[in-house]
Amino acid sequence: MASSSDSDWERLPLNLQESILLLLPISTLLVCKSLSRSFLHTIRSPSFLSAYSLRRSRHLDDLIFLLFIDGIGARRPSAIAFLPVRASWIHLPLPHSLCHIHTSSGCLVVAEKFEGGQFVSDLLSRTVTPIAPMSFHSYILSLVEDEASTEFKIVSSSKNVIDGGILRPSDCQVYNSSSRRWESSGQFPHHYAMLGNAILLNGMLFVLGRDPDHLLAFDLKTRMWSVVDEELPLSLLCFHLLVFEERLFLVGGLDGEELTITRIEIWEYDLVEKQWGMFCFMPDEIFLQFCGNGLFNFDTIDQLGIVLFCNTREFSIIMFDMSSKIWSRAPDCEQPKSRKSWIGHALVPSVQLLK
Repeated sequence: MASSSDSDWERLPLNLQESILLLLPISTLLVCKSLSRSFLHTIRSPSFLSAYSLRRSRHLDDLIFLLFIDGIGARRPSAIAFLPVRASWIHLPLPHSLCHIHTSSGCLVVAEKFEGGQFVSDLLSRTVTPIAPMSFHSYILSLVEDEASTEFKIVSSSKNVIDGGILRPSDCQVYNSSSRRWESSGQFPHHYAMLGNAILLNGMLFVLGRDPDHLLAFDLKTRMWSVVDEELPLSLLCFHLLVFEERLFLVGGLDGEELTITRIEIWEYDLVEKQWGMFCFMPDEIFLQFCGNGLFNFDTIDQLGIVLFCNTREFSIIMFDMSSKIWSRAPDCEQPKSRKSWIGHALVPSVQLLK
């Protein structure tokens, strides 16, 4: 027999039911689906799924940070993952063949298999999709997810190539899941010693090129690279680009003596004026907790305006909320058996989980 609460819910007009459910995170909607057939019917309806996809706003309640692999090479590996809203740690099962994650977008990751080759996996629905091999001497730069259609693109770059004794600009390729093929997408504007992380903003992929230091942009429609800016904030180490509220930011560690990092700063880039401006920096008391006996390197992960700074040598993790500008220290986590188990990616569930 249906409960009175079920009956009350069913008496509401469908559009009102959908309006209420549209406010909830996917993690809560998954629980609602299991409570009653009425919830299940509404959530699975094409009109609701379409409306939820169009909102394009994601909830912090759904955010999962993957920090370390526990049991790499084991029969049942898992990720040691952090839930920022709950300030708690969980273990998330991983595909047993996974040995490394190259990049992520939404709930998808591009991963390497122990036996060689790459695949795309939705770690929450546990689906695995093999992808065609890349060209020789290439590495994966970015994954771009189209949540509405379940399609995705992967952008790769060739490694440094010497032609006639001269280093030439790297080639770029794009993999399209609909065609299941890699396609050549031209060359980078210059040769770069290394490339940083890639982030998506307004249909453009922004990437940091190092030596020379350039802010680069890749137009996903024209598949052309361009140099956005040739000047980056000086004396910064451990660069990391991020996007928040349609704005572009850069995280970096201030270089002190003997490559020791003395401060962690966040800069904002004005896309109109084409210049960098200081946004904020990690407070001294927080920085001292973070650096331990000296800081030479750190990793940064971000999603939905939440930034994690990770000192993998000390297993120290600082969290920063871009919206409130509040800094806090994450609770201690279970230390992985191997110090080489760092993952460093973020997941946000897809609306596809609701189907």
